[in-house]
Amino acid sequence: MPARDPRARARIVAFAALAFFLVGGLGRLALGDALTTWDQQFVLRVIGARSGSVAGWMGVLSAIGQGAVAIPVGVAMALLLLLRGWRRSALCYGVTVLSGWGLNAVLKNGFRRIRPEVLPHLDGAGWYSYPSGHAMLAPLVFGLGAFLLTRGSHPLTRLPARTAAVVLCLLIAWSRVYLGVHYPSDVVGALLAGTGWAALGVAVYSPLDGFPSNLTPGRPSRPERPAS
Repeated sequence: MPARDPRARARIVAFAALAFFLVGGLGRLALGDALTTWDQQFVLRVIGARSGSVAGWMGVLSAIGQGAVAIPVGVAMALLLLLRGWRRSALCYGVTVLSGWGLNAVLKNGFRRIRPEVLPHLDGAGWYSYPSGHAMLAPLVFGLGAFLLTRGSHPLTRLPARTAAVVLCLLIAWSRVYLGVHYPSDVVGALLAGTGWAALGVAVYSPLDGFPSNLTPGRPSRPERPAS
């Protein structure tokens, strides 16, 4: 299914390649003493400034990034795409999110970075630390979902929705550091990996083909062409 503009697809692929190059480089640095020492000092400063009320809100944000919330949200977004007749976008979304989940497990097992042990964790933590699962899946579940659902929307709707999704992803990532379960480099690498994988999914599935390039405010967009 070729994209309308091959140059646009090439730029998206180049961005994804750069993102994963940075993920790999940061991961190698994360296994060294220099970055780990800086990470530990940063976490100590954050933990030293923690307050109970803020920690409670950070716990809520962290919970939003967990499967108990993220999975139903992802299913709802996929269903919305299908209900709008955007089957190609729904396919892009579902495959990209599920494969991104698997990719996170592969990356964690590949780098095998131990989680912070500076102070007791204020939230649940699973196995390896790099990259953060919450922070990597947030751009896939919430970011990519918002991007696809608002592609044919009016700019006054599209911009706030996408901005809110970006802010939510950043807050989920920050909550993992605030709660002491991840280093800063864990969430930076995760955000890069999640965003890069989302971009690669868009490039591969080209879900934007069926949308008009010049939408008139107030007019509905044309439906996507059926997935081949």
